[in-house]
Amino acid sequence: MAIRPDDAAVLAKGIREIFAESEAILLEKIAGALAKGMDEPDWLEQKLLGVQAVRRSIDQVLADLANGIPGAVERAMGLAYNRGVATAGGELTAAGLAHSAFGEVQPTGAVAAIVSDTLARITPMQFQIRRAVSDIYQQVTTQTAAQVAGGVQTRREASRSLLTKLTKNGITGFRDTAGRQWEMGAYAEMAVRTSASNAMLQGHTDRIQELGIDTVIVSNAPEECDICRPLEGKVLSLSGSTTGKLKDGVSVLMSLREAKSKGLYHPNCRHSHSIYLPGITKPHKDTEDAAGHALRVQQRGYEQSIRASKRKVIIAEQIGGKTSPAYLKEKRKLSDLQSEFAGWRDTNDRKDLAYRTNLKAR
Repeated sequence: MAIRPDDAAVLAKGIREIFAESEAILLEKIAGALAKGMDEPDWLEQKLLGVQAVRRSIDQVLADLANGIPGAVERAMGLAYNRGVATAGGELTAAGLAHSAFGEVQPTGAVAAIVSDTLARITPMQFQIRRAVSDIYQQVTTQTAAQVAGGVQTRREASRSLLTKLTKNGITGFRDTAGRQWEMGAYAEMAVRTSASNAMLQGHTDRIQELGIDTVIVSNAPEECDICRPLEGKVLSLSGSTTGKLKDGVSVLMSLREAKSKGLYHPNCRHSHSIYLPGITKPHKDTEDAAGHALRVQQRGYEQSIRASKRKVIIAEQIGGKTSPAYLKEKRKLSDLQSEFAGWRDTNDRKDLAYRTNLKAR
């Protein structure tokens, strides 16, 4: 009964939807502000003078976003920790080690640190979002004026084209510890999902260390990445004090700390660990699934393309309306892409993770 990576994904799903919906609202506000007075001769002056009004509308969206995040994160980490404790209890019971000494496990200081670290990653996003949205608005305004003056495009065409280009991958600028850039909804999900996994593992560790158990086995996560593949099914020492061969002949590969330094439990990692009892626990075999990983990467590519297509639809609607040729063209492209993705999922027997393509919460 190992910790399931999907449990962390479920806990992070709500946070992602909050940020994704905020992103869609912000995009609508930028496009709507640009479209206002589009055909007036003093459009540029109006847009430059209207920067403060745009910022106020952005701040309102961000204030609504900030109100719900701390409580949601704290609840998610608490649920994750308790799930880890319960999972460890189930493993111990299955191994015949349950006893009356099992009581409530109180969250350690590590859980509070996980909550604090998660909020430290997410809270600054509000300032980054504000700056990014303001920059996008001003860039589109000034570049549109330059293109129209040069006779390249009409104001409507230029605004839509530039805004689409600048927001192709959403409102970005969020980097993880490896330097990778994320769109805001995906970054928030990654941060919470990773933290929820850590909280579950902490709860699991706190429970089993009550009985002095020091060895765990890394789970088999289908579609594993290249980083974690060498560690699947390996036995680790929680404290680092257990080394060499165990009584069943299986060797402890390294400490959990060392495994983490090699990339285990990286952002969005889908692995976990469970109790390893020599002579009782059966080691995993033949866990490699490189083909599944390739399909997973391909699915993420489809999902990203659909989100980008939906942003184009929002921009075309705000700038040209639902009867404009540009809007109708983008709607057709989105429909075609969604049909193609559905066919690909059916062919490859993949789950429809609809929340990953939603720009607005249901």
